[in-house]
Amino acid sequence: MSLSSRVSLLVCLALVIVGCAAGPNMKSARVAAEPTAAAAVPPPLDRSVFDKNPGGQLTEENLQRILASPIELALPSRVGVLPISTAKDWHGPNPDHQVPPGVANFVATLRRDSAFSLVTQTMVIPSGALGMEALRETAARYRLRYLLLYREVLAKKSRFSPWAAGYATVVGALFLPGQQQEVYGYIEASMFDVKTGLLMFTTRRSILAQQNSNIWHGTIKLDRLASNATSKYSPELAGDVLADLRRFAAAAIAENANRGQPTPMISLPGTNGAAPGVDGPAVATD
Repeated sequence: MSLSSRVSLLVCLALVIVGCAAGPNMKSARVAAEPTAAAAVPPPLDRSVFDKNPGGQLTEENLQRILASPIELALPSRVGVLPISTAKDWHGPNPDHQVPPGVANFVATLRRDSAFSLVTQTMVIPSGALGMEALRETAARYRLRYLLLYREVLAKKSRFSPWAAGYATVVGALFLPGQQQEVYGYIEASMFDVKTGLLMFTTRRSILAQQNSNIWHGTIKLDRLASNATSKYSPELAGDVLADLRRFAAAAIAENANRGQPTPMISLPGTNGAAPGVDGPAVATD
């Protein structure tokens, strides 16, 4: 065998040896890289990471964990409407906290939509009396996945109208509508994820109602005006909540897809841009 043939043979043998040695190493590198890539996708939050103290302290690590985790929306699910009453000064025995007037129509509107498997009212809670962990415990007693925190924030005032000039006749005070009454403010609903302790969104709707009346039983008439106003506008607030819920679902799917993260199963008509309550193709992603 010539010298050139021997050199060629040695080169071929060297290449074969190098290739055999590199093959397992490259395979091992791919196998090692795959778990790393899979581990880079954080799982959805399966519990609250907030501090149990009423102050709600949150560490930097948990803050970053919340922001990095996939957005979860499990629908249809059980939801509770939890009324929050405005705290008032009181003396003596604890006062009874009445259900805000708009809750009944708010709940009735939500029950007509397919977003929730059950809509139930819960006990009334005074504003500022309990922390988020207490809300979660209340929801757990009802076995609820989500809460809608409902609140009415209203101001009331009365003033004399031009008709009040007739009160000088004394007789006019019996029937002339010389008092103008006004109720203004807003009603709001915040969707609360019981499992994670996260607030998903808040929806508000402004309220304004006016009427003219005589001076008799002014406080009762003003309270009735406020009650009628919130009962009138609360179904519209429910419609806003359902629209925002669908926007939240669409945003969750889009954001998770942009991050390359899976989205938990969502089956919610109208997430394709249809109006609330209008059936559309369900969105289901793994």
